[in-house]
Amino acid sequence: MNLRYVLVEDEPPARELLNQMVQRLRPGSRCIGEAADGLQGLELLRVLAPNLLFLDIEFPPEGAFGLLRRTREAGLQLPPIVFVTAYDRYAVEAFRWSACDYLLKPLEPAQLQEALDRVPRQPALDVAGLLATLQALREPRLPERFTVQAKGRWRVLAWKDVSHLRTENRLLFVHTGEGRFVLDRHLDELEPLLAPEFIRPHRSALVALRAVTELEAPPGEPGELRLRDGSRIPVSRERLAEVKRKLGVG
Repeated sequence: MNLRYVLVEDEPPARELLNQMVQRLRPGSRCIGEAADGLQGLELLRVLAPNLLFLDIEFPPEGAFGLLRRTREAGLQLPPIVFVTAYDRYAVEAFRWSACDYLLKPLEPAQLQEALDRVPRQPALDVAGLLATLQALREPRLPERFTVQAKGRWRVLAWKDVSHLRTENRLLFVHTGEGRFVLDRHLDELEPLLAPEFIRPHRSALVALRAVTELEAPPGEPGELRLRDGSRIPVSRERLAEVKRKLGVG
């Protein structure tokens, strides 16, 4: 199979190195287009008919995610894709479920050779599945565990054991069955990471939905959440409707 490929990569040295390696491993292959950003890449895919696309993950203006979304919106057919990425192997493993090959930077000849050998056998590209995978990888993820310092020691705690977080006297305390600990983070930072398992009933608190046992909300007044551990968390008027929605209160 003679390769006619397009390369989307914003770093010229990386493009040059990849081209050299492909030519050495697959003589007769031809790079029919190079792009430094997604807009150029989209135009190349529109006017050319490559049988392989080398695609970086991060490049202007929207990276691989934006380029793939735009090709889907334009109704363009995509050739097999070989990703060129610095993501760790756990992230790369997700791409395999979207039937895409990959290369890890720094490039290794054996790795590239395996990817080139797989290209003729690659099944049809599931663009929708690939977009979903990329979106999931773009979204921030919180580790299952975190550490706090208590009495000169570092404690390892799990987010699943946290009932709520609350700011008191400019300190953020995380509450677990083992007690409360000072956490060197900010609620504004943690809120999107802990959603949707946690809700923010008040600007000073985040609460695990599974820890809530009762919502008290007298008409015209602020509400209050009651938790399994006996804690009571205020619900501000402006957040009450959202708290009710997330709790499934009619």
